[in-house]
Amino acid sequence: MPTPLPPDTSGTGAFDPPAAAGAQTVAAGDLGRWVADMAAVLRGTAGAEVPCGACVGCCSSRWPVALRDGDAAAAAKFPPQSIVAPANAPTGLRYAVPLEDGRCTMLCGKQCSIYPIRPQTCRDFDCRLFAATGIDAAGEDKPLINERIQAWRFSYASPADEERHEALRAAARFLQKALLHPGSPRLPSSPVAIAGLAFKAHPVFLQETSRDMPFEALLQQVLAEIRRFDAPA
Repeated sequence: MPTPLPPDTSGTGAFDPPAAAGAQTVAAGDLGRWVADMAAVLRGTAGAEVPCGACVGCCSSRWPVALRDGDAAAAAKFPPQSIVAPANAPTGLRYAVPLEDGRCTMLCGKQCSIYPIRPQTCRDFDCRLFAATGIDAAGEDKPLINERIQAWRFSYASPADEERHEALRAAARFLQKALLHPGSPRLPSSPVAIAGLAFKAHPVFLQETSRDMPFEALLQQVLAEIRRFDAPA
C-alpha cells in the first residue's frame, strides 16, 4: 500500500534554497542508493532507514500521524481523544492529532515511547525527500524539521547521480509552476505532496527533450509518469 501523505495543512515550500553561510550539514547518503530505497518506500514495499540521530523534527512539527488498519497496536497507545477520522479520509485511515505545541503524544523527551510498534507512516517518513527535490521547508510552522531539511547533503557516486538530483529538483519546480498555470488539473499544494509527486515524475526530466517541450505536453508526460509509478506492479 503506498505511503499515506500527511494532510495538506500548509502552503508550498521554497525551491532550490541557497546554502546558509556556516550552516551545519548532515550527510544524507548516496543519492542513487537513496532514490532506489525511496521508490520502495513510496510503493509500500519497504520502510525508510533515515539517519535521524537526535533529531525529532518529524515528531514535533504539528503533523497528524496516519493510522492504518494494520497499526492497531500503536493506535491503542494513543489517547482516544487524540484520534480523529476526517470525513474525506481514505477508508480505514484515521489520524492521531498532535499536542498544542506540535509534539506527537507518543514523544517522551527525545524518544518515541512506542518505537518498536510505531505506525507504518512513521516507519516510512523520510524528510530527505524534501532536500532531494529542492524544497527547503515543510511549512512555516515546522521549524525543527525545516532545520534538518536544510542541513541534508547528498553524495554522488557518479555524474549520473548529479543529473538525477537535478531532475528531482526540476520536477518539483515544474509542479510548482503547474499549480499556478491556468487550465492545469488540480494538484495538491503542500510541500510534502509536491515532493512526493516530484519524486514519482522526475524520470521525465532526465530526458533532454523535456527542456524544449511545450508546457502542456510536458505536463501530460509528468502526469503519465506519476500514474505509471502508482500503478500496481
